[in-house]
Amino acid sequence: MPEPLLELVDLRIRAGTRDLVHRASLRLEPGRILALVGASGSGKTLTARACLGLVAPHPGVVGGSLSIGDGVTTWRPLALPPKARRAAFRSLRGRVVGWLPQEARASLDPLRTIGSQVRAVLSLRARDRIALPADRPRPEDWLAAAGFSDPSRVVRRYAHELSGGMAQRACIALALARGSRFLLADEPTTGLDPTVQAAILDQLGRLREEGCGLLLITHDLRIVPRHADMVAVMDQGEVVELLPADRLSQARSEPAQALLQATARIAGGLL
Repeated sequence: MPEPLLELVDLRIRAGTRDLVHRASLRLEPGRILALVGASGSGKTLTARACLGLVAPHPGVVGGSLSIGDGVTTWRPLALPPKARRAAFRSLRGRVVGWLPQEARASLDPLRTIGSQVRAVLSLRARDRIALPADRPRPEDWLAAAGFSDPSRVVRRYAHELSGGMAQRACIALALARGSRFLLADEPTTGLDPTVQAAILDQLGRLREEGCGLLLITHDLRIVPRHADMVAVMDQGEVVELLPADRLSQARSEPAQALLQATARIAGGLL
């Protein structure tokens, strides 16, 4: 059986006559974390959203290929006509590729308990005939897998009753319960205190160990060497450098050097 793989090649996204993303290429593999770094506005989030079919067509994606395999089937949604492309992404979103947003609480349903939201996701999984692991039949099991120490209490809570870190863990539980093979995490630790940031990053590391392929979008270069396997540097809509995460300090591109120097000034030289 072939390995699951998400491969984006030469993505182009346009607004009017301007290219917002130009020939961006990324590759996600099972059990690996790819960090995507770059200055604000460099195209990181837009590139990730294109992998979920969430870029508005004005004209939006105008070039490139996306191949997503789950080990059984391979989809190439960007090669399809617009209507078929939308349908293909609807079938992939969540079931194969999950999204961890920067503002986790806003992505949760404020009118439903966390437990009911996990149950709804599990019903979608059953509809798609994706088997449940024998040791995770209940919402509490998926919340525990996302790092909650007392999931029986969390199932009864609403989004507004969760801290930022708890909301992010709830989003992780939803993605796992749906059966996502790949997770695209957009600044998942933004606004969290250092201890909670560390716990979320450790949890993402455990997902990697379970075979998930993760894209970690971050502005914090300090976390990259320890938590990622590879790092891609974006600048003005292009991936300008790709290197092992533990060699980030040796990056040669000007955008990477600028990020490293700025991080060193702010963090007192720590990387």
